[in-house]
Amino acid sequence: MIPIELEILNFLAYRDPGPLSFEGIHIACLAGPNGAGKSSLLDAITWAVWGKARTNSPDELIHQGQAEMRVALTFDLGSVRFRVNRQRKAGKRGASLLELQAWDPETESWRGISEKTIRATQKKIIDLLRLDYETFVNSAFLVQGRADEFTTKTPNQRKQVLANILGLSRWEVYERRAKEHIGETKAGIHRLDGRLEEIERELKQREAYESEMAAVEVEANKAAKRLEEAEKQWADLEQTRHEMIALQRQIDDLTRRITNIEREVADAERERATDQVRADKAALNAALEEVRTALTKLKPIQTRLEEIMHIRATRAEEAARLDGVNQALGPETEPVKARLAVLKAATEPVCPTCGQQLTEKHRSELVAELEMEIEKRRGQYRVNRDRIVELQARIAENDRERLGLEGQLAERPELEKRAGELETALSHADEAAQRVAELEQKLTRWLKDLKQDRKRRQALESQVEESERRLRTASLSQADVDKLRLEKRMADERVGGARQKLAALESFEKQRAERLAERERMAVDLGLYEDLREAFGKRGVPAMIIETAVPELERSANELLGRMTDGRMHVRIETQREIKTGELREVLDIIISDELGSRPYELYSGGEAFRINFAIRIALSRLLARRAGAKLRSLFIDEGFGTQDARGREHLIAAINAIQ
Repeated sequence: MIPIELEILNFLAYRDPGPLSFEGIHIACLAGPNGAGKSSLLDAITWAVWGKARTNSPDELIHQGQAEMRVALTFDLGSVRFRVNRQRKAGKRGASLLELQAWDPETESWRGISEKTIRATQKKIIDLLRLDYETFVNSAFLVQGRADEFTTKTPNQRKQVLANILGLSRWEVYERRAKEHIGETKAGIHRLDGRLEEIERELKQREAYESEMAAVEVEANKAAKRLEEAEKQWADLEQTRHEMIALQRQIDDLTRRITNIEREVADAERERATDQVRADKAALNAALEEVRTALTKLKPIQTRLEEIMHIRATRAEEAARLDGVNQALGPETEPVKARLAVLKAATEPVCPTCGQQLTEKHRSELVAELEMEIEKRRGQYRVNRDRIVELQARIAENDRERLGLEGQLAERPELEKRAGELETALSHADEAAQRVAELEQKLTRWLKDLKQDRKRRQALESQVEESERRLRTASLSQADVDKLRLEKRMADERVGGARQKLAALESFEKQRAERLAERERMAVDLGLYEDLREAFGKRGVPAMIIETAVPELERSANELLGRMTDGRMHVRIETQREIKTGELREVLDIIISDELGSRPYELYSGGEAFRINFAIRIALSRLLARRAGAKLRSLFIDEGFGTQDARGREHLIAAINAIQ
């Protein structure tokens, strides 16, 4: 990473200083009194790139009295120019912004390449630089007051920093993946072992399955034979049943034929009897004469009935006329009664007809005349009423006589019908005699057929009785056959089940071979993954890389340290240390020696300690640059010259010039 331009706004002591360009500068020295803001520029770079500085609280970096800060760093990485822009607002819930951009030479503009989140964008920056903050401050950045950051760490911490510089974290990823594969493979082997145990348990059942197969086959054969015999017997019974049904149909047909013949015989006998009667002329004439005599006796009765009906009608007509007269007498009498009442009530009588004044005599005569008129009408009404009662009594007598006569005439229609029939029979007597002869022949033939049919039906009924007896005495029923069929089916199913078990054993044999082959492959894979885990572990390839890098680190550090101390001081890095148990532990110890011998780092003076730290940090930076496949492009030193005497400063400047 080569810084190109730094933009600062409200960061620490800097309010808005404007862009700071580093283009064309190879070595820069920032001079000024304490607190002038020299270290703040380096803090701005680390905060822009990693979001970290010497302080733990981002809000402490905001210029006093301001609400937000912003730092943008433009840098070159290889052939690509990038810009990181980071912003922060003050407060507990202060909003932050991180943008990563790349310069597009074709459009001559910045192109955003940020991820969706700040964390993801930060990871992308670290992946681009292949350098995190801790590795940076332990190698290419000597922070003020922390030049001994690497030297004073514990051996394990120093080893972790060296591992980060060497990019050994990817080997941790490889080791983790190898462990995951080991876990998955072991789980797979465990599952296979469980399945193989199940298969072995099944395969051990082969002898039992074969014995079961033999037993169920014997039982199935027996069931088949029993069913075959029963079905044969049942077929015979079914044939008998069908024959019996056929015989019964014949019997039914004969019965219907016999019934028809018997009906025809009965009809013929009745017809013959009728025709025989019709063929007897003397009897017919006698009967006809008897009927005619009876009809002759009914004629006077008919005449009397007609007279009675005429008389009744006359009397009923007279009664109706008289009733009508009486009905009219009432309304006709009312005006007369009214005139009489008026005449009797008047003090000065007036003639109700002419309206003239009446004398007392004349009024008496007129009253007598009106009363006589009223009495006359009443007398007429009583005479009419008595005559109506008499007529009604006579009509009732006529009705009783009529009913008696009608009762005597009730047989007349039948007698007339009988007379007609007898007259017709007399006219067809010869034909009836001919039909009697024909019916005699038919009856003879039908009676013969009837006798034969009855005899045949009796024979068929005997056969049916025999079939029914055989069916009743049969020991086999449909339920027995169904039961045997069920037993046969169940036996076949048991045979099928046994065969399936044996067939499954063949499948289990194949599965066992496949599972064993698969387990062998997985065991080989497990061995490979175990080897890879060992190789990717701390004692594997990473340890070899460290062992390979340590001599280079020693050589580079001693080259600079010798230049700065005229060859008086020497650094030795040991990666193993023997512990009390006699075992070797992986460490990263730094042993420093001079003309007085080896002594702890803490016993060296400030100037000597800085030269030691400087040499080791430059060696680490070179190692970091070599891992990235590039030269050491940037080195930041935030202190150290104040600890050196004149000769030490000269040596330090010479060393800096030597590593450009």
